[in-house]
Amino acid sequence: MATPSYKERMKAARAAASAQREAAERDWKRRAEPHHEVLRLALDAVKAGIRARGDKPWHSAQLQAQANAMIGPWLVAQARARIAERNLRYSSNPQSPV
Repeated sequence: MATPSYKERMKAARAAASAQREAAERDWKRRAEPHHEVLRLALDAVKAGIRARGDKPWHSAQLQAQANAMIGPWLVAQARARIAERNLRYSSNPQSPV
């Protein structure tokens, strides 16, 4: 077989670079997901507490400060459990977009 043409070599190089970028993006998202899930759970809990008292949600900086103070090991464990459940649900569904 003859050596690949310049066009074929460039196509292969672009495909390899694209695969590498996509792998790096998936890795970054996998590492960032627990952090964002913890923040989301904490913020939702703070908002729910405020609404349970009958107040309206406050300014976002105050909400975020309360949410950050609320973060603890139990919340991290809960976030990991939600992520695992979501990943299991999507991996078992062949029609899922993920």
